[in-house]
Amino acid sequence: MQNRTVLIVDDLEENLQVVVSIFEQNRPDLIVYQANSGKMALELAIKILPDIIITDWDMPEMSGIDLILELKKLKATRSIPVIVATGFMLSAENLRDALEAGAVDFLTRPINTVELIARSHSALLLSEQHKNALADKDRQLAEIALDITKNDAFLTKFKKQIEGLLPNITEEQIHERDELTAIVANLDSHLKHDNWQRFQFSFDAVHSGFIQSLSKTHPELSPAEVKLSIFLKLGMNTKDISNLLYLAPESIKVARSRLRKKMGLSLTHNLQSYLAAL
Repeated sequence: MQNRTVLIVDDLEENLQVVVSIFEQNRPDLIVYQANSGKMALELAIKILPDIIITDWDMPEMSGIDLILELKKLKATRSIPVIVATGFMLSAENLRDALEAGAVDFLTRPINTVELIARSHSALLLSEQHKNALADKDRQLAEIALDITKNDAFLTKFKKQIEGLLPNITEEQIHERDELTAIVANLDSHLKHDNWQRFQFSFDAVHSGFIQSLSKTHPELSPAEVKLSIFLKLGMNTKDISNLLYLAPESIKVARSRLRKKMGLSLTHNLQSYLAAL
């Protein structure tokens, strides 16, 4: 299992070190990142997509509450559980403001070790549940795409069989010819549009706005590259994608490389992580 990540945000170095020390002693399995401002934390959160964020409330330029509000604006970061830590904003109204902004929990300073570990553990469980639910939906979408491909293969074979019958139909069977020609035309239309539209509808229900964001950010992508991006976002492997796009596995690898170049990504950038952030 991949190590889980925590982003700690505070403008005071001593506060950061207190939390880091507690995690090092009690949760050495966690990868801990640090940011000394809300702006830095926002940039880092977009880049690494931490499992949870623990932020100070009172910071210059961008407070912890402002940070939460900015995180909630972005699809890639809006589901990251955020815990707010403060030694001053301790009233019931303050707690209400933090929760209404989107915080999942509250820590008071000075930080208590047991409280920090317990609350961060709860937030990590919440993050894991969300990721597992999304992964289940992505697996279902991948299964739908594969089922559509199998169905398309069957219909394509059926269409070719009908087309093979047409040359054998006599002039006296013109009515039968017209009916078979209409069936072929309907199959063509179905293969080109209906199934892909049905898949897109299911995909949009889970990843709302992804296709629009992808097209807006990279308008130069071809329809085939948009499809490849969708399948990569679902975490599909090269073999399944090659079956879906009717291409050899080596062609998929080449297509991935071209997609990366079109998106301006270097070899150090993970393509699937980039797509996950869109």
